[in-house]
Amino acid sequence: MSEQENTIQQIVTQHGREPNKLIPLLQAIQEEFNYLPNEVLVRLSELTDISQAQITGVSTFYSQFRHIPAGKHMIKVCTGTACHVKGAMLVYDAFGRQLKLEDGKDTDTEGLFTLEEVACLGCCTLAPVVQIDNITYGKVTQSEIPQIIDDFLGKAAEGEKEETSFVKSTTSKHEIRLGLGSCCVASGSDEIKDSVQTTLMATGVDAQVKQVGCVGMCHQVPLVEIVPEGKEPILYAKVQPEDVKEIVEKHFRSKNLFQKIKNSVVTGLERIYNNNDYSSVTNRFLDVKEKQVDDFLNKQIHIATELKGVLNPTDIDEYKLNGGFVALKKSLQGSSPTETIEHIKQSGLKGRGGAGFPSWRKWEMVHEAPNEEKYVICNGDEGDPGAFMDRMLLESFPYRIIEGITIASYAVGAKKAYFYIRAEYPLAVERIKGAIEVCKTHGYLGENIVGSGYSLEVEIFQGAGAFVCGEETAL
Repeated sequence: MSEQENTIQQIVTQHGREPNKLIPLLQAIQEEFNYLPNEVLVRLSELTDISQAQITGVSTFYSQFRHIPAGKHMIKVCTGTACHVKGAMLVYDAFGRQLKLEDGKDTDTEGLFTLEEVACLGCCTLAPVVQIDNITYGKVTQSEIPQIIDDFLGKAAEGEKEETSFVKSTTSKHEIRLGLGSCCVASGSDEIKDSVQTTLMATGVDAQVKQVGCVGMCHQVPLVEIVPEGKEPILYAKVQPEDVKEIVEKHFRSKNLFQKIKNSVVTGLERIYNNNDYSSVTNRFLDVKEKQVDDFLNKQIHIATELKGVLNPTDIDEYKLNGGFVALKKSLQGSSPTETIEHIKQSGLKGRGGAGFPSWRKWEMVHEAPNEEKYVICNGDEGDPGAFMDRMLLESFPYRIIEGITIASYAVGAKKAYFYIRAEYPLAVERIKGAIEVCKTHGYLGENIVGSGYSLEVEIFQGAGAFVCGEETAL
């Protein structure tokens, strides 16, 4: 058996042979071969229950599928409305010049990069935005393109960077909160995180470093929130790695006397050496009592985004400590499906897509439908300018979304649920995928959820460049 034949058979074994597995199959083939070779697609039809016509129709409909060889890395330039008005096409053209693309070609002569337009990367406040593989760059200018390519190649050469473990403290109740949503990461939050870790180890300061989701102020990222024990939080906006040491030392002191003296001396020498007594951190301080900030923050009512900027998105124990899965247990253990729907009716919950359709009515229609096989779909696709709330919720509150989809599935009588998430949202896919596995381990998904006798299987379905397909009849 040839290596190619063996690879195709492994892909089919892993993903399945049914027609509804076609997109995951095509995605796996493209990831393996970098495009969709015709001979592979013919063999795919022979090994599965999928006709050649279905394969051709789907693979040509979705814009992310390629039938000609692509480069090793994909450069995706967002040309959605927000990015377009900020000069995305100028950035796209500048990438083409930098890569020396020939007329009509989208891949450089070395086969290293392929350049393409995408509809939306979900970071509108950082427009124009570029994504190279899974690394996102915000507020890109034409002059920065050589540096961006060099930066990406440097990170690619390092390989997959392991997630840095946050500094854990068993004694301190001080917190340093770092937003690590897509917009934050695209603005350099990972570098801020590394700088905080390094500073704490160097100064001996005892504080908890906490990852949080979207803080709701994407135009001010990277944000660092200092939460001294028993005191009001202090926000710093648009923080740079070189600001971190001063911020930490401004609010915290090492418990070690020798370390205190050392920190003081080193800081003093640094100021003398740099001949600069002026603190750049002063400009980073964001006064939440200032009228402009107060008007933005304090008129908001957080329901779906309750505890924004406080919860660690990946920590199921923290989610449970803040009321997580209480509603799930109440529904599955103490309410019938019709009673659960009645609770939703009494709540007044409505769809937020524009029509304001009452949620309970939709749930009731599905519940009363005679079909034995029913599904619930969480549509995580969006493409309207500035509308990246789905991405933010999936990244920041994965357990809350899973709890909601499980309650909905129970109420309508579904045994299978899908997350449809656009491939341009890799962090959302990663967070939901991880949360699903954790929920299975803790008994909140799978067989006999929380001992109720109800079972639910949840699957992630990634898009491939078509907006409409998250809608239930299209999927």
